Amino acid sequence: MSDVVVSLMLLGALSSGGSMPFWAASNRFGIMPSSSGGVAVLSAGMPFDESKTLQWHWGASLGINGDKSGATFLPDELYAGLRWKSLRLDLGLWHPEQGYAASSPELGTLSVTAGNIMRSGNCRSLPGYSLVLEDWNVPFTNGHLQLLGRFGDYRTIDSRYVKGALVHNTEVYLRGIIGKRFSITFGLDHYTMWGGTSPEYGPQTVNLSNYFRILTGRSGREDSPSGDQINSLGDHRGRILLRFNWAADDWNLSYQHDKPYDDRSGMLYYNYPDAVRTLHLSFKNKKRWLSDVLYEFHTTMKQSGPCERRLATDAEIAANDPHLYRDDENSPWFLISGGADNYCNNYEYRSGWTHYGRQIGNPLFLSRASGLGTWNNLLTAHHFAFSGSLFHKFPWKLMLTWSRNYGCWFSENFVYNDGSRFPVPLRQFSSGFTTEFPLLEGALKIIAGLYLDTGEALPRSMAASVTVKYNLFSKK
Repeated sequence: MSDVVVSLMLLGALSSGGSMPFWAASNRFGIMPSSSGGVAVLSAGMPFDESKTLQWHWGASLGINGDKSGATFLPDELYAGLRWKSLRLDLGLWHPEQGYAASSPELGTLSVTAGNIMRSGNCRSLPGYSLVLEDWNVPFTNGHLQLLGRFGDYRTIDSRYVKGALVHNTEVYLRGIIGKRFSITFGLDHYTMWGGTSPEYGPQTVNLSNYFRILTGRSGREDSPSGDQINSLGDHRGRILLRFNWAADDWNLSYQHDKPYDDRSGMLYYNYPDAVRTLHLSFKNKKRWLSDVLYEFHTTMKQSGPCERRLATDAEIAANDPHLYRDDENSPWFLISGGADNYCNNYEYRSGWTHYGRQIGNPLFLSRASGLGTWNNLLTAHHFAFSGSLFHKFPWKLMLTWSRNYGCWFSENFVYNDGSRFPVPLRQFSSGFTTEFPLLEGALKIIAGLYLDTGEALPRSMAASVTVKYNLFSKK
């Protein structure tokens, strides 16, 4: 029978600057205060009971954070789910899965993206449902081919440009298992933002017909914005994943190629070599001084190349095509087409791929102060992460990230190449070190952290944090 666990977490953080350094706040599910302050979270939950065929789990996590700007109530998680064999259904509000775990789960992920360039753990969770297929053995393959997938729908609940925008997600992966040690995973993870109420176009039609249109990538009907009539209904984006894994007796080595796309050209690899490439060496014994080493290389500089520019036709001008622009009010209208994918930004859904002001995907994409998308989706970055256990007893994690930030092809008002793309990049270095001290046979844990930002993309700052987590009780 599964354990019911109730825990209390108290966190205090002090920053030398006006905001928290990058690694003090990133991949914390959006609960950290934006400056010096604190967080209190009360959690309860029960995991799946693996001994049963029909299993269920639930969880709730509610809290409050506060800084100089005031206090905020945090409905962090509130979910329930069922599992039968390889099928799982989750309902509510829950954290997305995190890959590349450190030597202790309390220290979080070693990866910048948590293993998913499109949905990390960087922002507040989206409420909804997901139907998951877990590691299903394809018949007649003798266990050498597995199918994995997810089908889900979610809703944004923050204050944003298109209020109440909906999000659909479809994932399909195939995993080939070669021998006892080697596996290859390949698949597609697709997202569509649609519906909601636009300040420019009003309420967007949400019905079964439009739902099938966003599932199939078809264009919108005459009641849709002009951009949706020309292209696909809604804002589409996703990733193509390729992962190799070697499992030895005492260690595991994996390489992952996580490629984003924002339109059809990206799906057809016109944006190559844009991707996050991750190499991870992990020892099974997490009590080692050094148990995990991870390196990631990020590049998003191609974006299918620059746009093509040509004079607009009278019909395009009359239709107010969203790709229209001109150099000044006296110049002719031009049309931009192709290229400049502008990752995680969108003309109609101008808050972009964000929730509560934080990026849903890659945390290195920094949100604009206006809340209208990201200002630096052209970047390169090197990230190193290390984890282990000091004196074989105290888990630790070190994160070191260097990036060069070139801005965007478009301004937040979607003016193409108006100087928002920097000829000289903004350099940035961000680091974070955390260590955990288990006490009272693991019922009480104290986690201390030190963080540093220096460079041109983020304010220079240092911060320290102390977290106390106590399991109030655990029962069967």
